[in-house]
Amino acid sequence: STPGGGPVVVGGNSMGIRSVPGRYDSFFIPGPEIPVPEPAPVAVLAQSGAFLLSRMDRIPWLRPRYEVSLGNQIDLTAADFLERFRDDPDVAVAACYLEGFAPGDGVRWLDAAAAIRDRGGAVVLYLAGRTRAGEDAAASHTAAIAGDYAAGRALAERAGVLVADTLDDFTDLVMLSVLLRERPVAGCKLGAASNAGFECVAVADHLGSLELASLSAATRTALARQLDEAGIGEIVAVRNPLDVTPITGDAVFAGVVASILGDRSVDVGLAGIVPFTPALETGPESTEGGGIQERLIELWAETTKPWVTVVDAGRRYDGFCVALAVAGIPVFRTADRAARMLGRYCEWRSRR
Repeated sequence: STPGGGPVVVGGNSMGIRSVPGRYDSFFIPGPEIPVPEPAPVAVLAQSGAFLLSRMDRIPWLRPRYEVSLGNQIDLTAADFLERFRDDPDVAVAACYLEGFAPGDGVRWLDAAAAIRDRGGAVVLYLAGRTRAGEDAAASHTAAIAGDYAAGRALAERAGVLVADTLDDFTDLVMLSVLLRERPVAGCKLGAASNAGFECVAVADHLGSLELASLSAATRTALARQLDEAGIGEIVAVRNPLDVTPITGDAVFAGVVASILGDRSVDVGLAGIVPFTPALETGPESTEGGGIQERLIELWAETTKPWVTVVDAGRRYDGFCVALAVAGIPVFRTADRAARMLGRYCEWRSRR
């Protein structure tokens, strides 16, 4: 309640609140149709309800515990909610879109963000109003006083906040923060494999904060044996990233990824799947020993290192991507983006 004992208000200009624990939904837009058995340990806090809906609709298999459209913050503010999430052990990730802070609210928000980071959680932030035109738009949208973006970003990063540069970065960093949160990140050395050569080149061209791991002799020997089994040992050199070519089948592909992840020099992994080849079974049906979908899901359950997949294909393979994501595997649709976002996330985790 307020100091005077009256009710508190969310908004104005708020689209509503969804609360799984509270069992209520005041949004007038229906939620995603993909069935998700358990809510993810994430709270989304946004001054724009449309931002909240559009970003989360891109990862519909991730069902937040809380979704709050703040609006103009005439009463309850970003800091009020983040302090609430700070003390909730079931919220591991707080995802925030802010156009500005209420007077005196910034310090409280930063303190709450630092506390979430200190307890092992993550705060992902998209801070809007970065230019004069953006400030004017924010003032028109939520009456926000955007403030100095460079200073706001520096203070947020000092508090341990993972700041997104773009709208798509925000969605991807939320996904990685949720799905990789329980996997230890020892460093930024990457091991990667793909069945398409262009993806290997794209990964190498967009390493960002990542560094290609030097595979051990034992791993190189194991990979050479697997390539021989696939009939391509004489034409494919063992290297990192490793191009296994489109003729490699489900078992060998999954085995190659497992060998790379098992190398002690590899901190994080990337598996690129260009699914058009008939050598891979990308559907849920099990062939002899299982298709690539089943094998990757099994590998995810058997491993503890963080790794991601890339499925560079169109809508025909959306179901394949959703199946991997529902199983907990981060999925990107291009290799360059996967490498860049994984690098951002690993760099942030290594500073913890």
